[in-house]
Amino acid sequence: MELVMQPTSEACGQACIAMITCKDIEEVIKDMKTSGSTSIGQLIEILDFYGVKHAEKNMRISKKNPVPYEYSILTVHTNAGYTHWTLLYNGKYYDPEFGLIDGEYTYGKITSFLAIYQ
Repeated sequence: MELVMQPTSEACGQACIAMITCKDIEEVIKDMKTSGSTSIGQLIEILDFYGVKHAEKNMRISKKNPVPYEYSILTVHTNAGYTHWTLLYNGKYYDPEFGLIDGEYTYGKITSFLAIYQ
């Protein structure tokens, strides 16, 4: 996995998709038709467009699902008060805003995840 940093403050979703697909982030932005904030529905739609296998829906972190799948797009409610997309892969966080994090994620609370299947 190669870290892709978001080019704007709202392009974390596009950066996560670029990392998953190994595509240039400008191409992802063009295909998604936005460089702004994205919903889980938009992320699922572009994953389908690119033929990436994934879970059917975003799963909430709960007693039933206490930890995210090993390869997932994570929904993070940041310490600064906004929602953010981050990628979990092989035990590391590929955060398009804060960089590669090997260890505990401290930039916010992970509330849900969308599993990516290889």
